[in-house]
Amino acid sequence: MKSLTLLIKPASGLCNMNCGYCFYRTASEGRENGIMSKETVDILLQKVSDYGPAGLTVIFQGGEPTLAGLQFFEYFTEQAKKRIKADIFFSIQTNGTLIDNKFADFFARNDYLVGISLDGNRKTNDRYRVDKHGESVLPATLSAINALKKRNVMFNILSVTDNKNAADIDSTYTYFKKHGFYDLQFIPYVDEYDGISLSPEAYEAFLKRIFDLWYEDFDPDDFIQIRHIDNYLDIIAGFPPENCAMCGTCGHYYVIEANGDIFPCDFYCKEEFKIGHITDEKPFEINEKHKKFIEESMLIRPQCAECKYQYLCRGGCKRDRINGFTENKYCKAYYNFFEYSIDRLKNAVKELSDD
Repeated sequence: MKSLTLLIKPASGLCNMNCGYCFYRTASEGRENGIMSKETVDILLQKVSDYGPAGLTVIFQGGEPTLAGLQFFEYFTEQAKKRIKADIFFSIQTNGTLIDNKFADFFARNDYLVGISLDGNRKTNDRYRVDKHGESVLPATLSAINALKKRNVMFNILSVTDNKNAADIDSTYTYFKKHGFYDLQFIPYVDEYDGISLSPEAYEAFLKRIFDLWYEDFDPDDFIQIRHIDNYLDIIAGFPPENCAMCGTCGHYYVIEANGDIFPCDFYCKEEFKIGHITDEKPFEINEKHKKFIEESMLIRPQCAECKYQYLCRGGCKRDRINGFTENKYCKAYYNFFEYSIDRLKNAVKELSDD
């Protein structure tokens, strides 16, 4: 029996912020957003138990998942440990603004990995990440990180990359280093509206520059972890990537909405993509609709199959595909980046293996 990964939205699309680039606000519009009930938790955990996974990864996300309240997480975690006969890894992706000492204590006791959304310094973070009143959330976010640090809670930083944030990468990287944030993830911006976008040219420049900054600091005994770079190192070293966007196919996790609806991907949570509900007899068996979604992610152009960097690119994330899902809109950016960095990537792998 294979492992199971669930991305759970305990507060659905509810959020206490008004981020300019939020794609999920649009995806959850018209939906009855609410908090996941104990009854839904119980049904979900029973279905997971029936499935009997070899291992279980639970990732809480939103909206803003902490809006579900600390009692929700205490109940879910306690019940999961009781009912699931497998090792469970817990993680949460949050804006951090509601994390107090009690939340931080809970994360420490239960070995949670906490992902904090943060785009950079005050200027960069305030560009898009503001509260409902348009005010900066940076002080609250940094306060949450300090609470986690005091308790040795594992945490990483997730930043969204659009044209403007990409142009700020030097100051952002310096800011993260200064604050001791050494586990980073940069997510390409998804949609294009309200004047926000990520062009192939800007993304190529970003990929090259963040790699240069990372490589200048590279020490095989102690280096800053950047998720996409870490995955390229793994692939070159002969290991599978952990990032589903770099695997060449979808189908690596299930999104569970607060009402129990199931979707195949966080970027495809509209009604048309729903693949089931937790009350289904076998909700984690791949049905025909889910199978079609996965097969679309495996489409590839002949020239991509022949590309010398296909083993690193693997088509990229489905959300970035065009022309019937066969071509990535950032294809040229990726190719030029690999041409620019491949020798140093291979050298880093060699240094790590020799260490």
